[in-house]
Amino acid sequence: MNKITTLISAALVTGLSFNLATAQELKLCSTSEMMAKYFEEHPSLKAQYLAEQQQEEQLDIAAFANGYKEGDGKSMLPIYTIPVVFHILHLGGTENISDAQIHDQVRILNEDYRKLNSDISAVVSSFTSIASDCEIQIRLAQKDPSGNCTNGIDRIYSAETNIGDDDSKLNQWPRNKYLNVWVVKAISSGAAGYAYKPGATVFTPAIDGIVILSTYIGSIGTGSPSRSRALTHEIGHYLNLDHTWGGTNNPGVDCTGSDAVSDTPTTEGHTACLLTDAVCNPPVIENVQNFMEYAYCSNMFTNGQRTRMRSALTSSTASRNNLWSAANLTSTGISTPAVLCLCDFQSNDALNTVCQGDNLTFTDLAWNGTPTSWNWTFPGGTPSSSTDSVPVITYNTPGVYNVSLVVANGSGSVNATKTSYITVYPNDATYANAFYSEGFEGSAIPNIDWNVRNANAGSNTWTQTTAAAATGTKSVRIVNASTYDTHVDELISPPIDMTAIVGTPVLTYKIAHAQKTATSADKLQIYVSSSCAQSWSLRQSITGAALSTAGIIGSGSFTPTASQWVTRTLSLASLASDTSLFIMFKFTSNAGNNIYLDDINIMGNVGVDELTNNLNFNVYPNPSEDNTLISFKLIENARTDIAIYDVVGKEVATVFSGNLNTGEHQYLIADKTKLSAGVYFIRLNVGGENFTKKLIVK
Repeated sequence: MNKITTLISAALVTGLSFNLATAQELKLCSTSEMMAKYFEEHPSLKAQYLAEQQQEEQLDIAAFANGYKEGDGKSMLPIYTIPVVFHILHLGGTENISDAQIHDQVRILNEDYRKLNSDISAVVSSFTSIASDCEIQIRLAQKDPSGNCTNGIDRIYSAETNIGDDDSKLNQWPRNKYLNVWVVKAISSGAAGYAYKPGATVFTPAIDGIVILSTYIGSIGTGSPSRSRALTHEIGHYLNLDHTWGGTNNPGVDCTGSDAVSDTPTTEGHTACLLTDAVCNPPVIENVQNFMEYAYCSNMFTNGQRTRMRSALTSSTASRNNLWSAANLTSTGISTPAVLCLCDFQSNDALNTVCQGDNLTFTDLAWNGTPTSWNWTFPGGTPSSSTDSVPVITYNTPGVYNVSLVVANGSGSVNATKTSYITVYPNDATYANAFYSEGFEGSAIPNIDWNVRNANAGSNTWTQTTAAAATGTKSVRIVNASTYDTHVDELISPPIDMTAIVGTPVLTYKIAHAQKTATSADKLQIYVSSSCAQSWSLRQSITGAALSTAGIIGSGSFTPTASQWVTRTLSLASLASDTSLFIMFKFTSNAGNNIYLDDINIMGNVGVDELTNNLNFNVYPNPSEDNTLISFKLIENARTDIAIYDVVGKEVATVFSGNLNTGEHQYLIADKTKLSAGVYFIRLNVGGENFTKKLIVK
């Protein structure tokens, strides 16, 4: 066979955008703007491209198609298989679509390109004879460019998901081996997707591939049946098809354009499903149902379009002819038997949390091969092991637990363990003391008390640090100076019995934070939950300059000085009767610097009351070693109790209990007890009113 090169139209970039409200509100892709910008930035490439165009052979489409027919008209065409990789650009939001949604899209593509789509029966009679099985199929890659196991889905945590242009084409896999599809949250041009045609990428391979919105992938999840054909359309462009009206993105203008396909009738293009439309050459009906139309009822390619796409796949232009080669299908793992190469699994709860006594359902997500046996291990679960393919496990004991799985079939076995994967929250409060305090001086978080939820595992999140502390030597922080905008991290407390708090409860915490610029808008929000951390209510929100305690620190990674810590308060009076309250500190990044938290306390009669009382209540020196003095002044005779508590609310010592007269009073702690190093609370009760001070003993 002689080399058959690709026909290239003047339109280099093509795209598709749907608006589900009405066809009249359709937004077209920004071909002209993108190409103007492209050639402005690369003026020498325009001449090269035009020269490449002139060298392309002009093909007799009908003759090429007939060369692959037997006498009875039966197709003799080989099936061309294209390995594809989906790069999911996300920031942990809904744009991070599921594997199932990707698989659904691949199913739709293969149905459309093999004429197996259920709505093929709706093709109008004028076109049933040329509605084509293109004999092109799409397969998710099974090996990455390094030969490692892959499921053909590459997840990339990047703010580029909000931009969606050529610079968003991150981690491109070799274009001569894979069709690269980048799935994003937004496209800067306003389109739903766009693709470069083969001839436009000869000199700039880094831009080759397709960019498409996450909501236009598949018919499930964030996708929908009405949007699921957008990628069918874009792959048509990737394989050198124009819109049926020609190489522009402006349908409905006139009948002068051409898509260089002999069996698609001349058309001005449609943005509505007018199946009997015959505007350009009446009474010839136009192919409104074509996948390369904008008419919302796409369900077919023609024989001529099949030939044009297959011509592109036999051309060396942009290396399309290597995609389906036997060597490449072996290299990308498509032609080899399905072999188990990676073990993965998930629970039916997106956050992998459960309340004590409830259950979770687990599903394996093994890559490539199909498992025939499963061996699960569930520490803390009932049952603690299972050989079911979809086990249901009950968790009766609060805690944080691992999950392990071994899957096997005739090709071998693979295994995986996810540490601290399941968090089981207690139904009853973990703490039921006169007050609650957390200084993060103990074990690293997450731990048995404090849970961390991070939108992107492995990225910066709440962690224990010794870099700075309001008191003691440790605090928790987010290294926000190097975190993506819109990143969300949540720090969740253990459940606290508020009825045990003596007095009207108030939450206090110490915070240190810096902006990078005056427009930095990092946000800290405090939520509470009375429903086993299953639903949350917002109680406080602080953003931007109001959050910053250190002003603007534009460079470097912020570490606070002692004066840059600020105490903030939040009344919990309305929650005083809650017997199991969770508190969540939710931080949303937006171009700021680091944030630190320390000394989280829930106490009665603290905050403003403590600051404005007339007792002159002091504990000093603080921090101290063994010479701490408690002092206060009574303005009238009163019943007075002084006690020392440790960080879990256990009373360590009684300093005084009885009636005291008006005047100054002082008590040396060393006269009553010897305190070891640690954090303590001194509670002074005068006439039934409580006042509390923290004490650090070195």
